Amino acid sequence: MKALHTLLFRLTIAWPAASWASAADVPKFLETHCYECHDADSQKGKFRLDQLSTDKVTADSAGAWARILTRLEAGEMPPPKSERPPAPDVREMLTWCKTALAAEARAQRGNERTRMRRLNRLEYENTVQDLLHVDVPLQAMLPVDDRAEGFDTAAAALSISPVHIQRYMEAADAALQAAMMRGPKPEVLTKRFSYDHKKEEHFLNQARQGGMMVRHEGEVQWHSEGDTNDHPAILQQLASFTREHPGHYRVRVAARTLDAQGEPVTFVVRQSSKKQRSGFKALGWFDAPADTAQVFEMETTFLRDESVTITPYRLNDMRRQRGLSQYPPPDGSKPVGLALGVLWVEIEGPLQETWPPAGHRLLFGDVPLAPFRSLPDAVVTPGYMQQFRKGDRLTPVSAEPEKDAKELLQAFLPRLFRRPVSDDDLAPYLGLAQERLRRSECFEAAMLAAYRAALCSPEFLFLVEEPGVLDDHALASRLSYFLWRTAPDDTLRGVADRGELHRDEVLKRETERLLASPRAEAFIHDFLDQWLHLRDINATQPDKLMYPEFYVQEGGKNFKEDGLIIESMVDETRLFFADLLKNDTSLLQLIDSDWTYVNQRLASYYHLPPVTGSSMRRVPLPPGSPRGGVLTHGSVLKVTANGTRTSPVVRGVWVMEQILGRKPLPPPADAGSIDPDTRGSTTIREQLAKHQSNESCASCHRQIDPPGFALESFDPAGQWRDFYRTHDGVEGLKTKRPQPKASTSQALKGRDVLGPVTFLPGRPVDATGSLLTGGKFDGPQQFKKLLLQEPHIITRCLAGKLVTFATGRAAEAGDLLALDAIAADAAAHDHGLRSLIHAVVQSELFRSK
Repeated sequence: MKALHTLLFRLTIAWPAASWASAADVPKFLETHCYECHDADSQKGKFRLDQLSTDKVTADSAGAWARILTRLEAGEMPPPKSERPPAPDVREMLTWCKTALAAEARAQRGNERTRMRRLNRLEYENTVQDLLHVDVPLQAMLPVDDRAEGFDTAAAALSISPVHIQRYMEAADAALQAAMMRGPKPEVLTKRFSYDHKKEEHFLNQARQGGMMVRHEGEVQWHSEGDTNDHPAILQQLASFTREHPGHYRVRVAARTLDAQGEPVTFVVRQSSKKQRSGFKALGWFDAPADTAQVFEMETTFLRDESVTITPYRLNDMRRQRGLSQYPPPDGSKPVGLALGVLWVEIEGPLQETWPPAGHRLLFGDVPLAPFRSLPDAVVTPGYMQQFRKGDRLTPVSAEPEKDAKELLQAFLPRLFRRPVSDDDLAPYLGLAQERLRRSECFEAAMLAAYRAALCSPEFLFLVEEPGVLDDHALASRLSYFLWRTAPDDTLRGVADRGELHRDEVLKRETERLLASPRAEAFIHDFLDQWLHLRDINATQPDKLMYPEFYVQEGGKNFKEDGLIIESMVDETRLFFADLLKNDTSLLQLIDSDWTYVNQRLASYYHLPPVTGSSMRRVPLPPGSPRGGVLTHGSVLKVTANGTRTSPVVRGVWVMEQILGRKPLPPPADAGSIDPDTRGSTTIREQLAKHQSNESCASCHRQIDPPGFALESFDPAGQWRDFYRTHDGVEGLKTKRPQPKASTSQALKGRDVLGPVTFLPGRPVDATGSLLTGGKFDGPQQFKKLLLQEPHIITRCLAGKLVTFATGRAAEAGDLLALDAIAADAAAHDHGLRSLIHAVVQSELFRSK
């Protein structure tokens, strides 16, 4: 099947457009169905067709033909009120357009569809960390990458400047120093800390101010959440330890729930620093068992002065529901009732698998080490190294420095450049090291100068590819950066060295190996972050009084951010995609499914049958549930809203671009805007109806708005709703409690437990609509069924997103034939997501520059 599609693609490029549809049929189609509105007299939408040549597509006319293709395929043209062309004629016209556009694209591009692109920040950090076996955070040291067509892998967005070079030099120095071995192998220590220690008194003393923690027989108990990012309970003893001993550690926490009554306390362990008061990295969410402490284990790399904080989750709410105060007794006695008890925090490390470290061995091999102070006075140690001459720090000392320099660079540069190197490749870096040696600099300084230059070179910073079909090493790099977001490993590089990777069966085997590895999680995270815009999950926050369910309520109308709900929403989408990928399940379940991933918090938030605990797990959805598929994931619903209100236009454009691959035309200059109605006296649908009085606006909104209307049943916080919420209410409803459907009643009931209702009902939600193809829907369930009537379009769109992400160039109209072949290949395998990725990798788009 793949071979057939590949042959089809190659033939469509080589054959003239007229071989697919008679050139005479094209003007006839346009004259019959298009000229009435788009000739010299009409020019509706300022778009004229009667002057277009139908012999072939040219560089000047490609944009117009691409527009025709998009609107014809979407069913937007001819307009709904006009007579529809016969389906065979439409198919023939679409085939002619795709074929002609592909031929023109090939004529313009030659054998260079993509262009050389720079590694983005994530790829740079991953590559250097893997190469040198270090955990130094490098992304923050580099300028932020731009995006094109939604992706920061796009060559068009990845410019380079003198600022980049300066930052690359600083990042290279930091990574090289972290890889160096300066002394004997550090002893693996096990250190146990307790919050019941004099160094933690600063935090414990806050008990008198808010009742955060109390000591009891060596155990420290949280009877209130208390701990916030503004005033975190940083374990000071651990911070003092990492100040002297940074590195990779195994962390253990022993915790239990006091007076659980069948309801364990959830808590989060975060990595923290005095210098960073917000945005702490969550190492894990855990559920403390009743009575007997359980040990929870995780691993992380601590930089200097870093430590951990432990924070109970929703403890204040849980205590209030039992009639307990979150504040200490006024007489100074010990608080009673539900609490989190932490016995101790333990670390084991620094963990180092090999010694000398793998990064040091790559840089200096078996060159012996000696103390800096043993170097002869004539040997120069420039810059920062001078401070080491009086201590016991070690440095590589070579008896044959020029010989060792050549051998080390010969081993280092192929790994760095991701390909074999020639003597000409080696010469400038070896020459740099030799020049430093002739100036009597120490061997370490000479080699680090050469390594830094290589780490800042175009051969490393750019993915260099020759025109035409990719050679095996360029193909290995493209595959590895696609699925692992880093450079090829030894196995993949070895296959490329043997010249085997270009063989279809070998490429499929290696693709399968990379997908089966835990390292493919990097692809899942980064691709979803960009395709579905999950990286914007914290860009806006829902209004606290309008959507209080999204927050942890501290009392009355005081709310704080709920870190678990945000992480759970993103995890739901990632785990859902990973499940489809692992099992090669139909990608159409991205549109609708009868299952999802939730934990206790998210199940409650979605009003699904209850589950217990903070761990995410796969659950079936009850019959009739509006959930199912990424369109109804809280993560997607949140990033497509602004925190206060939803817009069918914004969500509609998102669906069009990310799910269907149809980019709406930009609005005309006089389109105007829609001002939010915070009182709720008019609905967004009513406002849009007025907005569409301009026909040029209406023509686009007929396509954009329906998907957005279908998702209006979900609020900016990702909850189901039957009515819009407002602070002011609507005339006649200001003093009357609403009587909504069950799902909303549950939400309001939850507010009765946690505090007063903080919003009033606005107008009812109208989630009805009709598509240009004639399909009508009432709510998201029916809309998803209509979407699934276009499986090829959905599959092709996702294929285009994957091609864009992997190759650094956006899929264009000239690529539609190739994308059609990829989608057809996936359809032959039941639209399996894993099969789609295999089809992308095997395609000409992926395997050629």
